[in-house]
Amino acid sequence: MRSRFLLLIAAIGLSLSGLPAQAQVNDQQTNALVEALRQAAPQTGRTDDGLYSEWQVMPGNIGRWSRSCIGRELSPDQFETSPATARSIVACVMRDVLQAESRNGDEAIAVRRAAAWWMTGDSSRYNRPETREYTNRVLGLYQQQIGSTMAQPSATQQPSATPPRSQSTAFDRYMRAGYAATNARDYATALLYFRRAIDERPNNSYAQQAIQNVERYLQPQ
Repeated sequence: MRSRFLLLIAAIGLSLSGLPAQAQVNDQQTNALVEALRQAAPQTGRTDDGLYSEWQVMPGNIGRWSRSCIGRELSPDQFETSPATARSIVACVMRDVLQAESRNGDEAIAVRRAAAWWMTGDSSRYNRPETREYTNRVLGLYQQQIGSTMAQPSATQQPSATPPRSQSTAFDRYMRAGYAATNARDYATALLYFRRAIDERPNNSYAQQAIQNVERYLQPQ
């Protein structure tokens, strides 16, 4: 499966104006999507496959994206040899895509649609037979990233006297197990873990959303 990048963000007219407040994409969501795309990138096993960086970007997009995002045009080799810059450019591009796809308020569908755009240039193909496995994989990896960052303490918090091992609560373990099962498409097991997590924290929005997502996956297509 090879990534295809067909259009620049400006060219497809993704506008951030007029979006409802609840649709605003934050840094955590953007970073989770960027990392999910990196982990899901196709591995051809070849150094001459014509794709660049850990995100497997086609060279035709690198110049346009870098001009738009950092104000200067990078060559494919420059993009390849600067992982931090590559990540920042991918984040710049995908924040706008995820923002546009978040209009319907369903985070899981928005992530899958963004993944379909990244793969094919057409977000509406997110549930097609040829893209469904990939977009679900990206979603599972995204949810894992959200789960892992959710458990991390803020930089403004005081260091805890409790050993790090004790910081992993039952809720965190259930959520991680649920995300792992979702990524493996074992949705029945994932649902059990997420329900145990909600027992630990009944009002947690992440657990509530995870249950809704998995219940949707379990419905006949």
